[in-house]
Amino acid sequence: MQFLDKTQQAKNLLNDPFFLGEIELLKNAELSAIVNSQPQQVEEREFAYNRLNALQSVITHFESIAATSEIVKKRWKIL
Repeated sequence: MQFLDKTQQAKNLLNDPFFLGEIELLKNAELSAIVNSQPQQVEEREFAYNRLNALQSVITHFESIAATSEIVKKRWKIL
């Protein structure tokens, strides 16, 4: 079943210390760019903010995939 394989792969990724550590490093770099920007560097802050949101979207995507099997299990219990 490819469906369960994707779910398990997403769970594995979200539990992988290396992956999570690298995501945190990337997030911290963007936060640092925002915090250390000069008042007139609006475009730089917006760019860093957008990259931060993109990273969060990637994590949310994998969380959604990882939760899919639980949602399917609960759906069958309701019926």
